[in-house]
Amino acid sequence: MKTLSILSFIIIVSLSACQKDEPKQATAKPVFNEVCPVSGEPVNAKSKTVEYEGKSYGFCCDSCEPKFKADAAKYSAKISADGKTFLGEKESMH
Repeated sequence: MKTLSILSFIIIVSLSACQKDEPKQATAKPVFNEVCPVSGEPVNAKSKTVEYEGKSYGFCCDSCEPKFKADAAKYSAKISADGKTFLGEKESMH
């Protein structure tokens, strides 16, 4: 039994030493806004994001992302400074 324990320990240590370090996945930057800058709807955590002027903007759906990219200055201005309130006219994207 003692031999089996020693052999098991050696195998475990050997396997541990052979493991390669997995590259760390980049953590996503949290989105700045709680409401979509295009539609005014709540941001969907699974939608695409766009970096603009140092902030990561989220959207209610993936169809709002290209519209924001086309005129980011216009749409970013529709969000309050804290990202919680929609300030513009809502545009339906659905």
